[in-house]
Amino acid sequence: MTPPQVSIVIPTFNRSGMLRRCIDSALAQTFPCEVVVCDHGSTDDTPAVARSYGDRIRYVRREQDSGVHFAWLDGVISARGEFVHINFDDDLILPTFIEKCMALMGPEVGLCFSVAEVRDDATGRALSHIFTGMGATGVYARRRFMSLQIKSLVSPGATLIRRKDIIHHLYVGRVPFARSEYHGVGPDWLMTAMTSLDYPKFGFVAEPLAVFSAHAGSITVDAHADVQRRRKLYRAYQEARLFYTISRLVRLFRLDLLARLWLFASQVYGRVAYGCYSFFCRKKPNLHD
Repeated sequence: MTPPQVSIVIPTFNRSGMLRRCIDSALAQTFPCEVVVCDHGSTDDTPAVARSYGDRIRYVRREQDSGVHFAWLDGVISARGEFVHINFDDDLILPTFIEKCMALMGPEVGLCFSVAEVRDDATGRALSHIFTGMGATGVYARRRFMSLQIKSLVSPGATLIRRKDIIHHLYVGRVPFARSEYHGVGPDWLMTAMTSLDYPKFGFVAEPLAVFSAHAGSITVDAHADVQRRRKLYRAYQEARLFYTISRLVRLFRLDLLARLWLFASQVYGRVAYGCYSFFCRKKPNLHD
């Protein structure tokens, strides 16, 4: 069997009421896709909802919830496609999302994203459009993507990216050099930012093909309703931006060469020190034995 070119990974936890519409939107894509639902420890009827789709989806179930990014990574590792879209269980994508993003992907394009619509979950009313201002649909230089990322966040929920790049750049623990955390916030930003370092271009679809639900259970909505939580959210993203900046400087000024020189010197010092210790401090033989 030929492996799928694109996998849609849906990490989920106790949102069976929203999960069905998310899966339905993935199955309605005009581009053939594999759909992987990764459930980490749901205690509601999520297993029954997922299994009702039969072999139209692949269902990965873990009894223990290890955290949101472990669920992402588990689903991505289980996926077989070269390209992956991570679709949060409370959101959905319009039928042409994958088709129009794939039309822009190429060897020099690290990722593609679309405009997203934020929709009130209770009324179905559109509240805003985000990830706008790029211009027309097309392929652009990396710096334009990062100019948007530095100011805010291009969510993975509106993004198509290579499976290997997610595996390489998704942190499932604390972001390096981070001093604060907030519900796993930060690695989502860092995953796409670090991927952009490996490719000169990105793709952009100037249509709202991803739909984000605004509801009380949303981490982002919950954070913006409280000043202290909003500050924690901001600090968590700043920590991710700090690590990206350090990584960018390392590449720009080839600081890896200095690190390699330091490593070489440390190894030479270690060998000399061990040799001196072995020669002068080795155990003398006991003549009475």
